[in-house]
Amino acid sequence: MNRLTLLAILAVTVVFFSTTGFQCGSAETTSAKLYMQQKQWDKAEQSLAKAVVKNEKDEEAWYLLGSVRLELKNYMGMNEAYNRALQISDAHKAEISRNRLATWGSMFNEGVRLYNGGMQDSSKYTAALDSFRVAIAMEPDSANTYYVAGLCSYAKKDYDGAISLLSTCLEKDPKSADAARLLGSVHYQIANDYLNAKNESAAQNEFLKAIPPFEKAYELEPDSTVNITNLIDVYDRTKNSDKALALTDGAVTKNPNNKFFRYAYGVFLLKQDKFPQSIEQFSKAIEIDPNYSDARYNLGVAYLNWGVSMRKESTEKAEADQKKAGKGKQVKLDDSYLEKFKLALPYLEKSSEVRPDDAALWQQLGRLYAIINQPDKSKAAFERADKLLKGQ
Repeated sequence: MNRLTLLAILAVTVVFFSTTGFQCGSAETTSAKLYMQQKQWDKAEQSLAKAVVKNEKDEEAWYLLGSVRLELKNYMGMNEAYNRALQISDAHKAEISRNRLATWGSMFNEGVRLYNGGMQDSSKYTAALDSFRVAIAMEPDSANTYYVAGLCSYAKKDYDGAISLLSTCLEKDPKSADAARLLGSVHYQIANDYLNAKNESAAQNEFLKAIPPFEKAYELEPDSTVNITNLIDVYDRTKNSDKALALTDGAVTKNPNNKFFRYAYGVFLLKQDKFPQSIEQFSKAIEIDPNYSDARYNLGVAYLNWGVSMRKESTEKAEADQKKAGKGKQVKLDDSYLEKFKLALPYLEKSSEVRPDDAALWQQLGRLYAIINQPDKSKAAFERADKLLKGQ
């Protein structure tokens, strides 16, 4: 989870008497001003509550009530009182705007602080969201506040809340690539949850919902590797292979020296079982960056899967030929697939150095060593995988 950066906001000092003084007013308002001067905020609130009941058109009383509630940190109550004051007149509009802005900044920063602490204590996400909601009430047109609130809802797994907040953010700021990307990710996560629950239909529906925000993020930031890989993945999951092919091929054509685009194209081709083409893309990515570990691993996987595919075809052909030849005749198995397994080996071995705790990778290596007749290495690899799995 990414940490947020605190927003620097200068606090606005609340000055009551420079604007209100002791003009003629109700006895309750006059008493409240004295209490305010003495910082007896509870008593001031009680007097002003009586004043507005007595005269609900008393703009000054509503304004003072909002300012007292600010001191009491009753921010939503403050906002309600300020709204009532503004409905009557604009006499204190400037002061109200300043106080709201200061409260927004304070609550935004407090929400960020709590959100960052949520990575150690998840209960803080709820408190952070409460702060962001107050900030939204103060500055309802601040798109960024809806975004961080959506990020917080996502962190606490309130996906419906996150979707609502991020959708509002995009309404306020249609150019927010971050909000579009996160909205797509929320739908993608929901889809994965449905997959884990064996609900394929519901999962597909959520993957389809992820497409528009991911497309929006890519439209806004077409050079982002994350945006293109997200879109390729969701196209692939929703059987939009033509769109995925056009996207990946177009990205590589436009920027052939971008290792991430080469890698993304290779992943797409590998999922289509287009082994030679995927190998070409992974190899190009490694040429651009010899230390690109993900490309190296997938290059090994591409050779491995190609070998598996060839072995299956060879076995099926040998079985068919054996039936035709009849009993007593030995049909030779085409073992050219072994060459692909041998080509996969160095890439997977190198990947095991980068990912020494990846049990699945060691299992792959164990099977691969067995196929190419290296029993000692196969045994060691399987033992390594078992040890890692037992340690989980």
